[in-house]
Amino acid sequence: MTNVEKFRPGSAIASGWVLIVFFLGFIIQSFFYGGDILVTIGICGAGAFGSYLLFLKPYVLLFDEGIKIVNPTKEITATWDLVEEIETKYSMSIQIKDRTYYAWAAPAPSGRHSRRMNKTDLLPGADSPRRVGDSLQSDSGVCAYMANVRRKKFTGTGAIEFEVISDNTALYIFAALILIGAAASFF
Repeated sequence: MTNVEKFRPGSAIASGWVLIVFFLGFIIQSFFYGGDILVTIGICGAGAFGSYLLFLKPYVLLFDEGIKIVNPTKEITATWDLVEEIETKYSMSIQIKDRTYYAWAAPAPSGRHSRRMNKTDLLPGADSPRRVGDSLQSDSGVCAYMANVRRKKFTGTGAIEFEVISDNTALYIFAALILIGAAASFF
């Protein structure tokens, strides 16, 4: 991987840390003021861990040879010659071998975003109206634009790499924290 660029929206980082501090505040507060500590640790721990999974863990790595999408339970790595299409319908996604892989770090905006779009929001050199997800004021549009620029500059190196790694450990930890909180409230 050469010339690596990491895409993760600042709003996701801010939201994730605010929620984690919020949930950890509940846990600390329960130690000082009493209450059912085990229930609080289970439920608020699940909230803090879920915030990490949804907001802080997902990112997209763009490099000269290809792209790596990191989601809460999957990591998809592919070279640019395998990427058939880069789409922004629901979130930034890539299509490889008739299969679509979505990037959680680059969601498309809602339909209300189209009311705020201006001609300057179009991709450089574009005259026709684009979809809302293609707007450079959206996370999906920025990530897709960066990916398309890298894809156009790609010159085939001959080494084709495609890898999908699934790891459900984080989901098991999240479910265990919820079960601890729920079980502690009954006993």
